[in-house]
Amino acid sequence: MNHERPSWPWLARHYGAIVLAVLLVKVLMAWSLPITGDEAYFLIWGRNPDLGYYDHPPMIGWWLSAVLALSDHPLAIRALGIFVSMAPALAIFAWWRHTDPVRARLVSLLALFMPLFFIAVITATDTPLILFVLLATGLAWYALRTGRALFFLLAGLALGLAFLSKYFAVLLGIALGLHILLFARHHWRGLLLIILGVLPAVALNLYWNWGNCWYNVMFNIVNRHGDGGFDPGNGLTYAVLLVYLFTPWLLWFYARQWRALGAGIREHRLGVFLSAGLIPLALFALLAPFKGIGLHWLAAFAPFLLLPALFLTVRALNISAWMSGGLAALHAAILLTIALMPVEWLKDQNRYADAVFYLAPESVAEVVAGYDTDWQVFTRSYSRSAVLAYYAGREVGVFGPGSHYGRQDDLLTDFRALDGANLLYVPTRGELDPAHVEPFFDQVRVREVTIRGVEWTLAEGHGFDYTAYHQQVLEPVLARYYDFPDWLPEGRCDFVERYTP
Repeated sequence: MNHERPSWPWLARHYGAIVLAVLLVKVLMAWSLPITGDEAYFLIWGRNPDLGYYDHPPMIGWWLSAVLALSDHPLAIRALGIFVSMAPALAIFAWWRHTDPVRARLVSLLALFMPLFFIAVITATDTPLILFVLLATGLAWYALRTGRALFFLLAGLALGLAFLSKYFAVLLGIALGLHILLFARHHWRGLLLIILGVLPAVALNLYWNWGNCWYNVMFNIVNRHGDGGFDPGNGLTYAVLLVYLFTPWLLWFYARQWRALGAGIREHRLGVFLSAGLIPLALFALLAPFKGIGLHWLAAFAPFLLLPALFLTVRALNISAWMSGGLAALHAAILLTIALMPVEWLKDQNRYADAVFYLAPESVAEVVAGYDTDWQVFTRSYSRSAVLAYYAGREVGVFGPGSHYGRQDDLLTDFRALDGANLLYVPTRGELDPAHVEPFFDQVRVREVTIRGVEWTLAEGHGFDYTAYHQQVLEPVLARYYDFPDWLPEGRCDFVERYTP
């Protein structure tokens, strides 16, 4: 078909060059953007490998543990994020290029330019989730086409790995189960094999939670939902997110050419992909009025809803790809401007201190690095502690009650061992509230430093008073975050055992 290529759309003819250019832009973004709070937090997991962690299952911690054995450079840390952000696009091309090479290239570019995936250069819990959700669904599709038991079992094993990445994998399990029960009931034995493949991952997760304060259950079901409530505005926000994610022009062509899409899906038996995308997004729609839906929640399921685009006209695909490419370029320009401009250009903004901490964290880390290792360093925020730990190259704990997010430090810091020690406290935005530190030390020395134009006040606490800290901080933490509901089986909890007389 090489003789036909001059008649292909420009984007299809230059597909390889465009993919390479996008990869280079992603590498530039990954190199120039500072390590985010979430990334730094997951790096703490990687430095403390375990069968589970406070907020989520362990997969990203396992991955980063392997990466850190080789390098802690941002590009190494973000390599998986870059690859997975391009994986849907490359998978579409590889899978469909023999069926229709032009449409394969154009739809692949749509996936490449999809806003959520174009800017996704960081590595987070969603990263392995996306990878294993794609793998599990592809294996399920092949199993349904061939009826081979091995591939149902492999789909279940991949789904188990997705479950060990993030609990949103349950939504894919629901989608696959409903699809088989509603549209492929003769494969009910295959569904049992999928369930069998998932069981080892579920058993491992339950075992770790039972021996570790039921942390994942407490975080995801109990502690984080105290502020929930009905808000119809969240439903509207969710609808806007969907339009942004799939772009107005692509949705317009879907609406105009829906008959061709339906015929193509039926002819090529792509229904399981449609179920894997639509059912989780529909469940999010039901949840949206009661809970704000994050854009990243959609990442694992959105790629499947690009497959119907394979049956749009080439003209519609070409227009959509050009417009999506323009939107992607706008995103790249904004992100790179933020990353490459000196942070001082935001000096007149109200949250300039936050910008200094997160856009120029090495500046704060330089101050902390001036203290020898006898000083234990703390902030009041898991995010700030994690970022400071990465850039200062030392452990940074969380001092005070913290929030229901990111309490991994509960597993790591034993305040009993710090009784009488000297602690350096780095306050949020540089503003020191004496009540945060003075009750817990024999003496507090205040030190003021200027960091990128921000007057930052540090507290040097001498003689940490564990008894006072236990009474005023740890006991309320036990009551707030370790009040286990009656329906949870009694397990082991080191935090409770450690701080309960």
